[in-house]
Amino acid sequence: MARRPKFNRGRWQLARERLRISDPAPPPPDRTVRAGQVIPGIMKSLGLEEQHWLTELADKWPALAGDTLASHTRPGRVVGDRLTVFVDNSSWLNELKRYGKQKLLANIQQEFGAKIKSMEMRLDPDLK
Repeated sequence: MARRPKFNRGRWQLARERLRISDPAPPPPDRTVRAGQVIPGIMKSLGLEEQHWLTELADKWPALAGDTLASHTRPGRVVGDRLTVFVDNSSWLNELKRYGKQKLLANIQQEFGAKIKSMEMRLDPDLK
């Protein structure tokens, strides 16, 4: 049997008389929870956690990649801890594979932790 929370009977009696409350005991203490504490668990239980993370990555993409690179790339899918980055043309793809991949990966890891351990660069299939 659950124990009722303790309360100051005299203070409650005074409040009952002043406010004309008919309940013999005060309501239970406030057990509100912030939405930010509940939403991640709900999204995980619905299988939407990965989609939420990808949306957050896409929103921060210009800051992570830089404006010039972001105009030629977009984050794609994540499989395990590997992110696929889609590039709009072969010149940018080659350049990014050679010179920009490690810096971009470091920026992503700095922002999101070790969730992404490697990246794969591909031509964007939506542009063909």
